[in-house]
Amino acid sequence: MDNTLITKETILLNLDATSKTDAIHKMCGHLFMVKKTQNPSMLFSDITKREAEVSTFAGSKTAIPHTISEHIDEPVLCFARVRSEDFTWDGNDEDVRFIFLLSAPAKDDLRQLRQSQSYVFSSVAQLISRSETLELWDKAESEQVILDSLNEEFKANLNTKTN
Repeated sequence: MDNTLITKETILLNLDATSKTDAIHKMCGHLFMVKKTQNPSMLFSDITKREAEVSTFAGSKTAIPHTISEHIDEPVLCFARVRSEDFTWDGNDEDVRFIFLLSAPAKDDLRQLRQSQSYVFSSVAQLISRSETLELWDKAESEQVILDSLNEEFKANLNTKTN
C-alpha cells in the first residue's frame, strides 16, 4: 500500500461540523490546503453526488464517503474525528464520530483503483469492528496515533493478501 495515501497532514482530530454536507465541505477544503486538490468545490460536488446515490454510513460511528474524481491530484485518504458527539450522518440515529474520505483521480487505471478502494474499505471495516480501535481514535491526542493504527492494519491486510 502506498504510504502517502494517508499522512498526518490528512488527519483532522477535531472537525467542527454541523452536518454531513458541512463535514465533507470542510474536508475538501482541508485537502485543498494540503495541496491534494486544486478545485475543492468540484471535488465536494463529486463526493456529494456519489453520496446522494447511496449513503456511505458504515456503522460503528463511521462513514466512508468516497469518489473517483478529476479534481484530485493523487489517491488520498482523509480521516476526521468529528468534535460533536451529537453528529449524525443522515439523521436516523446514524451517529458518526469518524469520517474517512477516500478519493482517487479518474485518470488512474479503474480496475486497480477499485482494488485499492476495496482494500481500504476492508482495512477500515476490520478496524471499526474492534471497540479498542474506536476508543483509541476517540481519545487520540495526536495525528500519529491515528496514522499508526491505520498503517498497521494496512500492512497486516497487505501481508494476508500476499501470503
